[in-house]
Amino acid sequence: MIELTKVNNENWSKQSTDLRWVERREDGSVAGTHISNPKIGYTLAIDPYGNQFQTEPITHILESTDKIVHFKTSKEEYKLYLTKYFQEIYEKLKD
Repeated sequence: MIELTKVNNENWSKQSTDLRWVERREDGSVAGTHISNPKIGYTLAIDPYGNQFQTEPITHILESTDKIVHFKTSKEEYKLYLTKYFQEIYEKLKD
């Protein structure tokens, strides 16, 4: 499970088991989709085959690890938690 949150809105989040980084051509058409490796200009599609949410194109990547991708678009700042679900389970089992 992954979770996307807006940095400036603690009440906003989207969860999904699937995501795609969408690469677009200059005319806006899809040039390709990627499971990993976000880049400037890509959009993030959460749950791309169901109840989809898609960000604006990425303008800055502030952090990118195997656990989190922190990025900005022209309108928002997001944090994508790639292992949040497993981290929560681990914390519960640890107690």
